[in-house]
Amino acid sequence: MRYGIPDFKMEKWLIDRRVEQMEAEGISFRSEIEVGVDVQMTALLDGFDAIAIAGGAEHSRDLEVPGRELDGIHFAMDFLPQQNKRGAGDSEERAAPHGTITAAGKHVIVIGGGDTGSDCIGTSVRQGAASITQLEILPRPPERENKALTWPDWPMKLRTSSSQEEGCERDWAVLTKQATGQDGRVTALECVRVEWQNNTDGRSVMQEFRPAPSL
Repeated sequence: MRYGIPDFKMEKWLIDRRVEQMEAEGISFRSEIEVGVDVQMTALLDGFDAIAIAGGAEHSRDLEVPGRELDGIHFAMDFLPQQNKRGAGDSEERAAPHGTITAAGKHVIVIGGGDTGSDCIGTSVRQGAASITQLEILPRPPERENKALTWPDWPMKLRTSSSQEEGCERDWAVLTKQATGQDGRVTALECVRVEWQNNTDGRSVMQEFRPAPSL
């Protein structure tokens, strides 16, 4: 929550307030501790009656396409924490130990239309990106009134986040097939337009691929 969610989406004084509350309730926090290295699991088993493992998902979902290895293609969770750590006052060495990722002056493409994609848009806006385009593999949802929706239809409602309102181009039903580059750095994405159609059990499936412009 502190490093993955941008400050413009959740101010970190809210976390500090909750931590203070939990400490007052008797909870002890020990940060920068790696189980198995700094403390052994056997010591935890001997010292506590119950152990809850809640480390979160740290393995990003990769985009396995040709050209993925090109410089300039990054996971969201490599990009977002850097800015949060800078905002918290950390040095650049601590914020970006494996190299600075910045959108400043760059043409940014965000692949994925969910909350994390919106976080990348808002962060790119604040870093001064030259342009931002967001790609979503799903079709563009219809603009519906909330009162007209039942639960099965709820996911299929066009939503616009505050980050998207700040400035980006959005495109739907686009699948990335390949990244191309020059001198080891990405310069374009080759994409196809996909069409969706409900199958016999009512679920939407990709029905057809059509060429889409390179980005």
